[in-house]
Amino acid sequence: MKTKTDIEEKTVVPGGLKQELSDMIDSMDAAEKILTYGKGPARRIMNCIMGAAAGIVLIAGIWTAVETFRTPKDTFTDPQAAYAEVEKALASISEKIAPGLDKAAKAEQTLDRNMEMVKSLYLD
Repeated sequence: MKTKTDIEEKTVVPGGLKQELSDMIDSMDAAEKILTYGKGPARRIMNCIMGAAAGIVLIAGIWTAVETFRTPKDTFTDPQAAYAEVEKALASISEKIAPGLDKAAKAEQTLDRNMEMVKSLYLD
């Protein structure tokens, strides 16, 4: 049976292996430094701040959506008062529409006269 010392004595280690291993370890260390660059305490703090800001924006957006799309509540408990308010609003709208309707009627009469003149010129 072979002992550990017998195997070690017969194992031939190529020359320069120690230097190659040392160079490989150095290059792996350099790669690790590149991969971990920028992960210091300042970056961690900034990530925390940005995460908190994103959470605040999310909460504000949800709150705004809930407030915007909330079902409207009745403003009147008394149906008589609600009906009176509707009549008042419709009367106000009617008063404001009336002058526009008068102008539209006058414009329609003018257009009708002009159309009759055009028809008489081309159809006669």
